Amino acid sequence: MRFEAKGVIPAALLPWTADLELDAQGLRGHLKDLAAVDGITAICINGHASEVTSCTEAEQIEVLDISRKEVGGGLPLVCGVNSESSLTAARLARRFQDGGASALLVFPPSVFGKGAQMRPEMVVEHFSRIAAASDLPLIIFQYPLGGGQGYSLDTLQRLAEEVPSIVGLKDYCGDPVLHENVVRYLQNGPRKVNVLSSHSSWLLQSLALGCAGILSGAGSTIAPLQVALFKAMSDGNLSAAREINERMNAVTRVFYRPPFIDQHNRMKEAQVLLGHFQNAAVRPPLMKLTDREIASIEQGLIGAGMLDRKSAKAVA
Repeated sequence: MRFEAKGVIPAALLPWTADLELDAQGLRGHLKDLAAVDGITAICINGHASEVTSCTEAEQIEVLDISRKEVGGGLPLVCGVNSESSLTAARLARRFQDGGASALLVFPPSVFGKGAQMRPEMVVEHFSRIAAASDLPLIIFQYPLGGGQGYSLDTLQRLAEEVPSIVGLKDYCGDPVLHENVVRYLQNGPRKVNVLSSHSSWLLQSLALGCAGILSGAGSTIAPLQVALFKAMSDGNLSAAREINERMNAVTRVFYRPPFIDQHNRMKEAQVLLGHFQNAAVRPPLMKLTDREIASIEQGLIGAGMLDRKSAKAVA
């Protein structure tokens, strides 16, 4: 399907069976729930939310195949491309295109953390090889600069100029100043690249800068609230946006707290509490959360109006 880098794009979780195999039935149910959210514009798969680093290439292809059969006729599918090798990334990009993806979210290789910020030509080469292998629109995944895998504004502008298939940027930089400059110079520059915010813990502030959309793992669980917030901000209804933001904050402050490695683990526990997942199994090195933390997630869902306080059942 034709993809536009705008609107609310939830990143799907990936349920496992109790013995840590891919739960195809659970994934189909999760995708069906997401697709039923009025107002989302696409679904992202094979991202951090789906524990992509623990998945084999065959499993990633299977996730795409299940997703295409379940929702591919109704919504575009954004498929993550995560590899340490540009050659492998290019091959995956082609396989994902052939498998029915509508766009590709390009992760930065972890090796970039060793100094690629000083060699931006390496970043351009990585994206150029992927673009040469696939005709699909590309989305840059922008990491925080402090870890070495994020891209400077100059590098982002160069990517926009030299790789025409880049249409969007999932911004997870964590820096409000850089985030604002990215919106200003990429989204409103001569070579427009839409910014999709992934700053789920300060989403209202991020959207106030005029981001074209949201691409977030939290969308796996709170997509209706994200859609409502995005609409309120797009309409200039700040009063309504603040009310929605307060509801969102009740749960996002639980999801996005140290240790951040558990953020999608927490979202899985939320899915169990909401009655959507059979279990919250995660593959090692991720581990089961404590009962105390699960209780705090339950309170967050209650505070967001997603779970009834008395019955502890999902609110329709």
